[in-house]
Amino acid sequence: MIQEITVNCKPCMQGKHEKCFQKNCLCENDNHGVKILTLKDGVGGKDNFDDVDMVEYNRQVKSVNDSIDHEAKAFRNKNWDIVSDTIQRDHNFLTLRENKEIWFYNNLEGIYKPLGHTIIEEACQRLIQKCQNKTVKEVIETIRRNKTMINSAELFDSKIINTESGILDPKTFEILPHSPEYYTISKLPFRVNLTSNNLKLWNHILTIIDVKDINLILELIWICISQNNPFKKMFVFKGLTNTQKSTLADILVWIIGNDNVSRQKPDAFLSKNSRFGTSKFIGKRMNIASEIGNLTPDMIENLKSMIGAELQNTERKNDNTERYFDPNKFVFLFTTNHLGDIYSKINDNSIITRFQFLIFRNQLDDSKTNGQWYDEFFKDEYDKQTAIDTMVNIVINYKKGQSKGTIPKTKWSSIAATKKILDEEMPIEDKYFRDERIVEKAGSRLMLSEIKKDFESFVGYNVTSIELGHILKKNGMKSSASNGLTIFKGKAFRIVDDKDQTILI
Repeated sequence: MIQEITVNCKPCMQGKHEKCFQKNCLCENDNHGVKILTLKDGVGGKDNFDDVDMVEYNRQVKSVNDSIDHEAKAFRNKNWDIVSDTIQRDHNFLTLRENKEIWFYNNLEGIYKPLGHTIIEEACQRLIQKCQNKTVKEVIETIRRNKTMINSAELFDSKIINTESGILDPKTFEILPHSPEYYTISKLPFRVNLTSNNLKLWNHILTIIDVKDINLILELIWICISQNNPFKKMFVFKGLTNTQKSTLADILVWIIGNDNVSRQKPDAFLSKNSRFGTSKFIGKRMNIASEIGNLTPDMIENLKSMIGAELQNTERKNDNTERYFDPNKFVFLFTTNHLGDIYSKINDNSIITRFQFLIFRNQLDDSKTNGQWYDEFFKDEYDKQTAIDTMVNIVINYKKGQSKGTIPKTKWSSIAATKKILDEEMPIEDKYFRDERIVEKAGSRLMLSEIKKDFESFVGYNVTSIELGHILKKNGMKSSASNGLTIFKGKAFRIVDDKDQTILI
């Protein structure tokens, strides 16, 4: 036996509830929805579908659905205006003024999603007897023009913080109910639960980073959550292998959701031919890359300009719609073991101020590294989720404290501190010449063998005479030959005596 199926009666489908006399009408409890029997509803009260007679089941379902279709098709093609009103009572639509794309509000997810025209098409087919294409088009155009148009920036550049538990107000930190009035296209996969107290993940982060960087990590997480990066900083996680740089990056992704993160390589958005590169950032909160050591001076300059700029035009392939990328709402995160040679030569303060380095020094033993460490770290998904929710609580309490003045504002690295980090990345061979261990001195000369001994003592490894010759030539030192020996005329070592006075020898 199939359980009794309830449907919406024809008067209710027309909004005439006062004429409804059908005892099984859903108008009052299902928002004009139509219940169609599926396997999920069970057959004959059974919960185990393995024993279902599928032939009989399909026959009964077809019979029921046919009756539902008959009842549901309450309108004719000439009633397209009433149909458009009926559809809009059940759904919330937005139309982008620039390209007339229709987006619809997904009540279950609490966000706006694209392809709203398909929702309208399906509703027309369900509501209209012998539904015609021209009628569907008329309904779509009517809805498109009926007070739904907005500028795309209102949707794509929205700063509303949408979470699993509701809308988070970034100023008061209150949680508001999900509503179509909040224009968002993504949701953060955490709940703002101030009672959550699973410190497992937070304690693990404290083993990864230096204590002095705790505030910077909290600030980074909040920037990703709030989409507000007024400091115009890019972040660089730098450290040797097995220092869990990628682990911390993964934790950030868990907090804001993989769908909110792009992973474009620098070449894709910094090179001269990266015309569509920034289009990949629309609707995202952060880009994670790991090839910063390969950037050229021009690419670094482009990155500086991108991070420090205001709204920037961007475009997608085969789409002339003008959209904007706002760097003040975005985070560029790079993870790297080593910086390239170019970084030690940067002396432009406008570039240096854009860098925020976090140095990872706590290196794990090889036996403890595991790309899926979290499989053993968390007991189950609930354990993982509550740990993430607790992390969010810590961040919110940190920002609350700052807003009340009980916690100082975040201190970012100074230019001098950043220059020191960049200097540390200079190849030791370049430091040999930067320190001017060899200077000009009229009448003096140095033999290649003498320089070789001093060079090897400085860099800590042995080189061949040929290799050293190339290094010296690269740094502007010209040699000559005398009696089969390579000499450098007019050169001498510079040393410092006990009184810190320079002496030439």
